[in-house]
Amino acid sequence: MLINCPRCGFQQPKDKYCAQCGVDIENFKPATPPAWKKFFGNPLIQLSLLVIIASGAGITLYQKGQQNLERRVSYLKSTVQINASTGNPAANFAEASATHEEPTTDQASQVAPPADADAADGVVTAYKVTPPTAAAAPSPTATPVGDKTKDTKNLTKAGTPHLVFYYAEVGRGSLNSFISASRNTGQFMSFNDYSAGILPGINKALSAPQVKILHKEEHSLTDAKAAAQWFYGIKDSRDPSREIGHTSVFEVNEMDANNLRGNFEVLRSWREPTSAGTFEIQRKSFPAIFEIGGDTGFFMAGVMPAQSNLENEDELVSYDIYKILRSPQFRAGDSDFVIFIEFEKGN
Repeated sequence: MLINCPRCGFQQPKDKYCAQCGVDIENFKPATPPAWKKFFGNPLIQLSLLVIIASGAGITLYQKGQQNLERRVSYLKSTVQINASTGNPAANFAEASATHEEPTTDQASQVAPPADADAADGVVTAYKVTPPTAAAAPSPTATPVGDKTKDTKNLTKAGTPHLVFYYAEVGRGSLNSFISASRNTGQFMSFNDYSAGILPGINKALSAPQVKILHKEEHSLTDAKAAAQWFYGIKDSRDPSREIGHTSVFEVNEMDANNLRGNFEVLRSWREPTSAGTFEIQRKSFPAIFEIGGDTGFFMAGVMPAQSNLENEDELVSYDIYKILRSPQFRAGDSDFVIFIEFEKGN
């Protein structure tokens, strides 16, 4: 009868001692393994360690992505990169916003330059905001950037890629869900007074029960470096040389068949309280970067104050996007003004 040595495994006829290592086969007791070896040898412990390592790697990558996004947006805010070309109306307005300086008369006139009687605003007729009466408020100005000789009436040619901008009032519950979904993409930014980010399921978001579309703006992308700006607002009743409202500016950085990368900025000129207890027109810039395509869109929230502080608020509210100022939910903080951007590839 052959047996194996419990110590070295040598096979031999049954005997008291191992012929190979000399150990007492009958009385041999293996040494107790160290506690650490027993601990790490447990399959559950090994599985838990793998989960922790994978989670740590995922969190690290997410934080690096967030830091990279923060650096890019901080750079964008500090240098006013959107439409920064010389002589660009949006750039002039952006510089005034960044430095809080009042624009000159020439700069103010460049923000809304009337081309002619038929195309003074340059907005596609189908998406043009028209006040109840012509005298109540001027039509919004949409100025393509770059090639100023383009016919601005044809900003949405059929079959061409285009961006769709939705100005909406969104209930706080839906907005929180949008923010949560955007955080999961790793491309969400939150600042002191506004937030912006990538939003998966843009079509579903736009049809959510708490989303009320106030206005829709659409612009064709005739080339990979398309850009445009448009203004919604009125003249200050106390100083007609100043305008009160929002300018929206976008600039495409890169575009292919399915995706688009670019910059978006909202420039706000608004009568706001000062530390001295008075109200003055203050200009602020809200820049962001976006990369969208397919069912993924972009959103920005927090750029509309809940009060206009204007004596002639009726003129401002004649624009659809400012009707939110009459919303009890918005004034109470139960909803917010949100801008959505959707990329339509065209045919």
